[in-house]
Order: sequence, then structure tokens, then C-alpha cells
Amino acid sequence: MTLLTSEMGLLEAYAKNTRRKKSQAASAVEVLSYSEFCLFQGKTRYIVDSADLIANFSGLRGDLGKLSLAAYFAELTRYVLPSEDNGGECLRLLLNTLHLLEKGKRSCDFLKAVYELRLLSLCGFAPDVGGCCACGETEADFFFLPGEGQVCCKSCIGGISADIYRMQMPVGVRMAFAHVAQSPERSIYSFKLSPEGEKAFRALSEAFMIFHTGAQFKSLEFYKSMEGLSS
Repeated sequence: MTLLTSEMGLLEAYAKNTRRKKSQAASAVEVLSYSEFCLFQGKTRYIVDSADLIANFSGLRGDLGKLSLAAYFAELTRYVLPSEDNGGECLRLLLNTLHLLEKGKRSCDFLKAVYELRLLSLCGFAPDVGGCCACGETEADFFFLPGEGQVCCKSCIGGISADIYRMQMPVGVRMAFAHVAQSPERSIYSFKLSPEGEKAFRALSEAFMIFHTGAQFKSLEFYKSMEGLSS
């Protein structure tokens, strides 16, 4: 198993005999389960001595769209390799997002965008959207440079290499980016955008994720094929 822990970040562990019908740990080691583990160090990996289930987000399992999005959150988190330094923050982010997803508190696509941006910010890739990367202007219309994680105003964009990808960033979306990247974790979901603004926010967040991971995620591809099945 791959475990995301608050003290040690990501670690690999092995649980014995969990497929037996009478195994007390079986439910605690299911995918997406939040559990308390007692581990001991084996020769090459941790061994699960005992495990107690805390929550299993059962409400996600009856909705294929939500379940595939939850799987993407897990796959993305594993890819960025949280450490002991940020494991606790990443774990709380994942748990809070799965809770909101399960309860339908916000739309799937909104939660996806917030999760991508916040997770990358916690892992050292926080975007700098406070002002133009060339002149420092803070009040102009901006372009977002997802590969650089910066913004550039319209007056300066002509001086940026044509090879650098850029996307228009409405002012409300720029404020949303700053809010998600920098606010205390309890408030990162507490904002709303217009339908057009949320669409732009989602596109910019995914582009930022793609540029900074350089990865393709099978769970994300599957989630996108499920569009329309989740709310």
C-alpha cells in the first residue's frame, strides 16, 4: 500500500492477510480509506501490525464520476511525493476535499481546480500572481504563464518569448489563484466566481498542473470521460 501520513509524508507499507474474510484490517486498508495504523519497520518496508478505520468516504463509491475524481486526487498526490515537512498539510487538504466531494458541497470541477492549485503550492510550486513579472504592475490586465507560474501585463507580454505559453487571466481569477495558494487551509474553498470565471479558473489550474508535473494521469483521463455523470 501507499500511505499518506501526517508525520512521514508518503510511505510504502505491506499488510498481511487482509483478503481473509475475518481480517479486522480489511476495511481499513481499502483504497481512499482514512485509518489509524500501527506499523513496524521490516527489512525493506513498513509492515502493518494493526489498522483501525476512521472513515472510508463510502458516499463516493456510488458515483463513478466522483470516485474517478477522488482517484485522480490520490494519483496526483502520490506523484508530487509529499514529505514529512508537508505531509500533514497535504493529508488535511485531501481529507477536506474528499469530504466536500462526498457531500456535494461544491462542484466536482471546482474542487478539482482548487485541489490541483493548492497541492502544488504546498509542494513548492506556488504561483506568483501578485504583479507583472516584467514591470511589477499590479492593476493591469494580465496573461498567466503556467510554465513559469507568473503573470505578465499586456504592456510587457510582447517582450516575452513567443515560445512561452500564455493564457488570459481575468482579474477575478487572478485573485482566486492568490486566495487558494496563500490563504489558511480552512478558507481556500470560500470564494465564488461567475460561470465564465470558474471556467477560466479550471483551465488555468489544470494548465499549471500539467506544466509543473509533466505527467499524464490515467485517472484524470477517465474522469474527463465521465463528464456529465457528476455534479
